[in-house]
Amino acid sequence: MAKTYDIGFGDIEHLSIPSRSPNSTHVFHQYTLKTSAEYRDKLIKYLTEKEIPAMIYYPVPLYKQEAFSSYVPENFSIENIEKLCNSVFSLPIHSEKENSQQDKIIESVRSFFNSI
Repeated sequence: MAKTYDIGFGDIEHLSIPSRSPNSTHVFHQYTLKTSAEYRDKLIKYLTEKEIPAMIYYPVPLYKQEAFSSYVPENFSIENIEKLCNSVFSLPIHSEKENSQQDKIIESVRSFFNSI
């Protein structure tokens, strides 16, 4: 499924597919893509309207979560983490998903980016 997503999304200008190290494998319990913050929430809304689940698994950096507040200095920030929390989202990926469902997901994402 990840390879099919890679092929389906690899040429979309405003979308980054997951990178992989050539000397390792990936289990893909999530298929996480990156786009600009400008597009991410609009894309998720668009997919939701088509009954395609798109999730933001890590909307808040760990260092901003209450459980870590006593360990983090005031006004602490990591710019790259902030950007990623505003730009990444994940699509469904698992062995039980039918090819036609994945085709619908790919077509819908492509349709969104073709319309901008």
